[in-house]
Amino acid sequence: MKKILLLSFYTYSVFALDMNEAIERAMKNNPSLKEKKILVQAAQEQTNLAYSGFKPRLDLSYGYSKFSVKNFVGSDSASAADASLSYNLFNGFLDRFNLQQSQENEKITHFTHLASKADLRMQVSFAYINYLRSKQQIKISKETIALLKQQLLDAKNFYEQGLFAKNDYLQVDVELSTAQHALLISQRNIKLSFYKLKRLLGAQLLSSEILEDVNKQQLDLSLNLLQEKMLSNRSELKLLKAQKRSLNFAKKAAASNYYPKLDLQAKYQVAGVDPIPNGGATFATHDQITSTVNLSWNLYQGGADEANKASLLHQEQASSERLNDLYLELEFQLEEASASYKLAQGQIIVASKALDQAKENFRITKNQFDANIATTSLMLDAQRFLAQTQVNYYEANFALYDAMTQLERVIEEKLF
Repeated sequence: MKKILLLSFYTYSVFALDMNEAIERAMKNNPSLKEKKILVQAAQEQTNLAYSGFKPRLDLSYGYSKFSVKNFVGSDSASAADASLSYNLFNGFLDRFNLQQSQENEKITHFTHLASKADLRMQVSFAYINYLRSKQQIKISKETIALLKQQLLDAKNFYEQGLFAKNDYLQVDVELSTAQHALLISQRNIKLSFYKLKRLLGAQLLSSEILEDVNKQQLDLSLNLLQEKMLSNRSELKLLKAQKRSLNFAKKAAASNYYPKLDLQAKYQVAGVDPIPNGGATFATHDQITSTVNLSWNLYQGGADEANKASLLHQEQASSERLNDLYLELEFQLEEASASYKLAQGQIIVASKALDQAKENFRITKNQFDANIATTSLMLDAQRFLAQTQVNYYEANFALYDAMTQLERVIEEKLF
């Protein structure tokens, strides 16, 4: 069964902005989200850096020396230029594991970016609804003030005719002052709501823009299906899994120090006595090619390898516990959001009935008050009851939208 819920409070404007457009604007302009995107690009470059370990290395060097005393071959200077090409044949799989770790770290930044987008979408939705909530409260406050002003005028007339005591007139006056103060609070709240939304949108929001009504459908939801979506979609889960894999690769990379290292190098050298090597007499061999194979193996470095590997093992275990904790937290989030959604649906039904009753009660009491049958206190009670039930009705609708937003964040997918 589907129910269509429509809040129609405001007139259409050419400067209107709906919730989806607000979210899109935030995705493009929010500085914090831009930062996360830049960090993804930085991580991609770190992966490119890790790829360099699989490629050869080319180095050029040049040196020139001037001697105060000629050397044994009668030269007072020497110069040399070298070009060397080196390639690592084996380093205990360090390059491989460093690359895999960098790839997982890149995924971490990617999933962090996705989680931040989901958080921002939720924050914009909440801020958007809060703005509409504040605007609706202003409307109710203004309606209440208009009724109380008319009631104050009636009470004054009754008082002047000797039908009411002065205290009745003062009661209405105090109630009017209270309603006017409530209006000031609502006006403050809407201003703060506007600037909070503007900040989330990266300052891309004009005061001339009017926020459009919210129109979403209520759905009958399966908790099991929502749980499946949540476990499949949540970026935080993917992030922690990538983090755990990254630590595992880091641990394997640390173990590479237990293996020997094998490098191959080819070097071409030109030597001479002039600043530009030209083959003049020198104690260095002139114009030669050298090929070198280097095999090295560190057998012990003070327990550093063991300590590093043990530290990474503990970090990996800690990551597993964070993952377990997140599963529990997500289960709680889903239960809370689902319960809030069902509660809001029930609140709308109750609030709708209460509003109908409050309107009828106010109509009857107002007629009795005009006929000088109902007291001022009864009239004020009816007015308060009507105003409060109006607030409760619209708050129930806004609470439903908040619950919808919360559910969409929990499963990280658009539902409504």
